[in-house]
Amino acid sequence: FEDFFFFPFEDFFEMPRRRPKKQKFKQEATGSGVIISEDGLVLTNEHVVRNADEIKVTVYIGGKEKIYPAKILGKDFQTDIAVLKIKSNKKFHYLPLGNSSKIKVGEFVFAIGSPFGLAQTVTSGIISAERQNVRVEDRIYEDVIQTDAAINRGNSGGPLINLKGEIIGINSAIVAPAGGFIGVGFAIPINKAKEILDDLIEKGEVSRGWLGIEMREIDEVVKKQFGLKEKSGVLINRVLDGSPAQEAGLERGDVILEFDGKKIEDMFHLKRLVQKKKPGSRVNLKVFRDGKILKFTVKLGRKEGEKIVASEKEFEWEGIKVRNLTQDEKRNSDGRGGVFVISVDYSKKLGNSGVIAGDIICAVNRKNTPDVATFRKIVKKVNIEEGVFFDIVRNGLPMYITFIP
Repeated sequence: FEDFFFFPFEDFFEMPRRRPKKQKFKQEATGSGVIISEDGLVLTNEHVVRNADEIKVTVYIGGKEKIYPAKILGKDFQTDIAVLKIKSNKKFHYLPLGNSSKIKVGEFVFAIGSPFGLAQTVTSGIISAERQNVRVEDRIYEDVIQTDAAINRGNSGGPLINLKGEIIGINSAIVAPAGGFIGVGFAIPINKAKEILDDLIEKGEVSRGWLGIEMREIDEVVKKQFGLKEKSGVLINRVLDGSPAQEAGLERGDVILEFDGKKIEDMFHLKRLVQKKKPGSRVNLKVFRDGKILKFTVKLGRKEGEKIVASEKEFEWEGIKVRNLTQDEKRNSDGRGGVFVISVDYSKKLGNSGVIAGDIICAVNRKNTPDVATFRKIVKKVNIEEGVFFDIVRNGLPMYITFIP
């Protein structure tokens, strides 16, 4: 965690920042959750427990609080769901899981949690809408419930319940341009959590099918230029090397019209269909190519739960957390591209490497790192004990940094 120490002359001399070694900092954070079984299973958000070294669950019984240690059974970055297990033999009161497919816009709901650390807070409102997908900060939430029941920071992981007292969603995100609640909050439908619950409890992660393509929507221009009859389907922008799609013979410029007999509505529809399949499943695709309808059989690959999904956007290497560059940042990367350093954990191996938040890492040990996926592959082969050579851009200026532990 950031230790907030400040060295006033470093930026003036363009010097790498170095922190005193062996300093460790502990930071506490709180979130909400809901008990879903008498043996102490707890549903919450993945982002609530991410990077947690120790977890404690506070339960209020008869107006008194009781604190229990807990462990993470499983978590999933993509759905932002995590399952905890309270370490106790006690039988707990719990809420039943409802059916989010039966919800209706305008239905009365309650949100429960601990906003700003204020425990046992209940707010009420209605279901405002059912959204196909929304972007909140750097994360895309798919198929979410929108509500005007007040949700604030600290409510994450708490339940959204109906008038029957059933859990119909897990409160996860808000739109807060001014930092506070403005009547727009989002919850993950409980049916999405139920789909992956067994995997999280038994395996700790979710195994999803993987096709291995980058795609875009069909608009009027694509429809006209490709000679399509309608705008359904998706256009393949890129076929990833070594992917199931490449092995099956799919190509850039193909339009996928059907997946296992189901007509494709848009990108999110195809993504959901693929990920509902188990790795190794064989599926049939109907594809439009050069005016002809072709059929392919694809054996889906495996897409890991948190690690691979998260790596599309972020990746942490021994304390250095990076993400892909924005277009503006690419223009400031000396023309080579790279990865943007989000944060540095000074308690880990590379915390004192001299790399700081805001740097753009263009290469590691003289191997270019144009994106997170490449960065991840390259650093796996780096032996930190032998030293690391960073080629970075800081404040628009190129710089070499060497690190020897």
